[in-house]
Amino acid sequence: MALKQEPIQASTLPGGIDVDQANVDKLHKNAIGLPGVLYFCLAGSAPVSAMLFNVPTMASQAGAATPLVFLLSGIALLLLGASIVYFSRRLTSAGGFYTWVRHGLGKGMAFQSGWLMMGGYALFEASMLGGFGSYTNSSLATYLHFQMPGGWVTYALIGAALIFFLSYFDVKWSVYAMAPFMILEMGVLIVLDIAINIHGGASGHDVVHTFTAAGANLKNAAPGGILGIGVAMALGVWSWVGFEAGAVYGEEARNPRKAVPFAVFAVILILTLLYTWTSYSATIGFGWLHSIDQLGNLTATTPAFYQLANTYTGGLLEALMIIAISTSSLACALAFHNGMAHYLYAMGREGILGQVFGKTHPKYHSPNIAIITQTIFTLLVILFSAFILQSTRPNTSGAYSYSFGIGDGKNFTQIDGLAMYGWLAIIGTIAFVVVYITINIAAPTFAIRHDRQNFRVFTHIIAPILSSLVLLIPLVSFIMPAIPGPIGSYFTGLGFASTPFPLNILPIFVVVWLIIGIVYANYVARRAPERYSAIGLMIRTDVHPEALETVVLASETV
Repeated sequence: MALKQEPIQASTLPGGIDVDQANVDKLHKNAIGLPGVLYFCLAGSAPVSAMLFNVPTMASQAGAATPLVFLLSGIALLLLGASIVYFSRRLTSAGGFYTWVRHGLGKGMAFQSGWLMMGGYALFEASMLGGFGSYTNSSLATYLHFQMPGGWVTYALIGAALIFFLSYFDVKWSVYAMAPFMILEMGVLIVLDIAINIHGGASGHDVVHTFTAAGANLKNAAPGGILGIGVAMALGVWSWVGFEAGAVYGEEARNPRKAVPFAVFAVILILTLLYTWTSYSATIGFGWLHSIDQLGNLTATTPAFYQLANTYTGGLLEALMIIAISTSSLACALAFHNGMAHYLYAMGREGILGQVFGKTHPKYHSPNIAIITQTIFTLLVILFSAFILQSTRPNTSGAYSYSFGIGDGKNFTQIDGLAMYGWLAIIGTIAFVVVYITINIAAPTFAIRHDRQNFRVFTHIIAPILSSLVLLIPLVSFIMPAIPGPIGSYFTGLGFASTPFPLNILPIFVVVWLIIGIVYANYVARRAPERYSAIGLMIRTDVHPEALETVVLASETV
């Protein structure tokens, strides 16, 4: 086991280990610029997927006030961005949040943060490939009448293979190959928004019902009103998840002190404007009075945004949107794949998870062992999901039964990739939100202990508190209704969505993953204390030598 190897030989600096002097494999330094980091942040959020699949559900909950939900969610994430920007200008590392939490809250919290991010990214790749497989399979079957043997599973496996080849070689390849599709993805939303706004929607512009609680009081909204706005914010925050992907490219980006914080904050701001504008356009596109029965109609045979594209721009934009939804899912899966590989690499090179994961390709300097590991894991998850069966009819309570094996088509049938997408994404989102809140705690702690001259009341007190309060909404939405007994019933009675099986067991996966992490971390602390002490200390120092003056404590005092 790698824990028995000799400690990493490195030049230990105040509070950190210089990655350039450390005896570890290095990533491709200065391989990508600001556009590349921007791409990974945007790809991680998958804007088209967020709009097409989150807006209708949010409209069913908050009615015409969905744009207000996105605006409030965006403000909360911009406040979270204050903590991310603060850290990324001071500590540059492939470990991202893992490294930042180490210097703010110490070894134990750092390991758990890296453990959660790694697990979340690992599941999110499989999740997005499930979506990619489903979107692609249904689109080709519907519009080209082509049936792929194996259906969505085959497309998901093909997507996993493409992602492996794009990530295994130089990190620049990912950007060059997928950036044009990101332009397409953003472009179709912007063109649709412009077309609807120029036309004036179905019955004119309306800021009263779209940006106030008045629009949430429609009949049949579930739950509607102020609570409906709050409940919808769970999916609102979810729509940004993945924006933080740029944080792990600190060692591969040129001028990372500027590129990483600018990219992360800019993407939060860009998506706040785009999501708010697109949801507003969709709302007036049907008319605010039809936010529930048309935009929020979750049983419609034609997705709401396809209807809008066809109505306001014609079939060409609808066709481009269909293409964009598949490429968006694939690009998002690639961003999550790279994120997981970077966390595994960062924790591997420090020996906490075995130094074999800290190896890089001799020519391309990609974290190739971590990439291979993540690819194998993703393939196993996809193949496992292919044998999950759902009953063809609900039981007397309205819930579906599940089994494992090969469906007979009469009583049980294979789940669709979208089911896999939803289940795994919820688990990943819970893990990410916990780390987001941890970052909001770590930033002020770091500033108070090590950087008092730059301590700011807004940046380190007001922004983290307000952001964390909003981030608690998705946690409450995903976790509290799943608790059996009166607690869960109380929250579903308030209007939070019920969580029938298997939704009610999804939070348990995060809890179990945390318990495994705690047990493993304690094991490492006893068996290899020198490695445990090195958790999250490896940073790139050539880009911010003056920042070392603020990182004043060595590993044994953090």
